[in-house]
Amino acid sequence: MTDLVVMNRSTGECLRGFEIKLTALPDNSTCELAEEEYGCEIVTRPDTIVYLACYIVSTYQHDQREILKFLDPVCTKIQNWESEREVLKYVHQLAKAIDGISISIVEAKKQKPFVIQPIWKTLGKKLELHPNCFDVFVWSDVAFARLLVDKTEEAKNPESIDRPMRSTVWLARILYDYASVGQIDFEEIIDQMTYKTKNDKAFAVNGRVTNLYLFCDQLLKPRMKREEIRNIILGGGGLVP
Repeated sequence: MTDLVVMNRSTGECLRGFEIKLTALPDNSTCELAEEEYGCEIVTRPDTIVYLACYIVSTYQHDQREILKFLDPVCTKIQNWESEREVLKYVHQLAKAIDGISISIVEAKKQKPFVIQPIWKTLGKKLELHPNCFDVFVWSDVAFARLLVDKTEEAKNPESIDRPMRSTVWLARILYDYASVGQIDFEEIIDQMTYKTKNDKAFAVNGRVTNLYLFCDQLLKPRMKREEIRNIILGGGGLVP
């Protein structure tokens, strides 16, 4: 189940679903760094990868061959998707194929908002809100795919498939199945393509990683002040004067 669905109140039509990632700034990996190096940890569920695939599929729902153009050259080489040893040989090619799909979406100006990431900023390691503490970031489907691709490509000569790589493989396989047969059995893909890692989460990245994607004036100085909590949460939000 997705976290938030936007609906047309007049017609009852569901317009778009969003994943919500509530994050604290800084996280444990960046709380002792300079303020401009602060970042947030993002933990991603397997369902998020499925939703990401569906967002990309919706862009190409009338032209499945466009996806095959990128994925077919590498996916047809993989005989056993459950074999970590075999898939590992092609994982960087799969990431490159997803990158190609992402670029084509950007060029067509068809990116769609996908993940909403509210942040609340504290005074370093203290359990005290920063004077400027609240803001929100929105990841597009392409931006979130970029995060996966980058994490996969930075692994040089990997000896095993880690969680970000596995998420890249899941995404590629789901897209390939849709493009080649028009159907997606995502439960089977996630259950069978585990590569000796539990499926409790898809992957997680810490603040040192996300800072590279999120850094801007709003991350350094969020736009909403802590006094606004009284207007957001009934009863004053428990804010001590």
